[in-house]
Amino acid sequence: MDYMNTPNTYKLPHSYGETKIVLVARDPNCLFAYWEISGAETRRFIDELGIELWQKSSPALKVKNLSNSSSFIIAINDYASNWYIHVDNPNCFYEVEYGRKISESFFVPIVSSNYVQTPNNTVLSSTYCYFMDYRDFSKSGFEDKSKYIYDMLDIESYYKNIGISSMEFAFNSKFEQCFGKSSLELFGKE
Repeated sequence: MDYMNTPNTYKLPHSYGETKIVLVARDPNCLFAYWEISGAETRRFIDELGIELWQKSSPALKVKNLSNSSSFIIAINDYASNWYIHVDNPNCFYEVEYGRKISESFFVPIVSSNYVQTPNNTVLSSTYCYFMDYRDFSKSGFEDKSKYIYDMLDIESYYKNIGISSMEFAFNSKFEQCFGKSSLELFGKE
């Protein structure tokens, strides 16, 4: 079959029938969120809180800076499914909630995003550089001979410069212990 000359007949669906919001850090001062709110979730809101509240409210995003315990609300429209969000604080953890703004001080969340950390906007003051041979990784995780890097450098004292991924943050119940460790180190060992 000649795939190069076959007309493209498959179209991506407009929606997937899920209620979900995903947050991505674009740069130190910009986040990007995209979402889908299912019809079932809209009906659940209306059934539980009433059609009047739905009609009097407007869709909004609540941006929460988890690092300094602050938040702000962005008014959006019913047709938006993504948004670029300007944030003033780099090197902070953020979460976004999609919901309905009832008044200036009352917000009803519908769905929450993942956590992300914006990168730092300054040059890293640490001049440490470590190289590693990829062959040191095995199915059981980090080989003992490569583990010395984390013993040599007290990595937890540098946590503000190193950071962690969203996956490590979300799936590690002891947040303090995962600074500076890769997903392979945290989840590769049994």
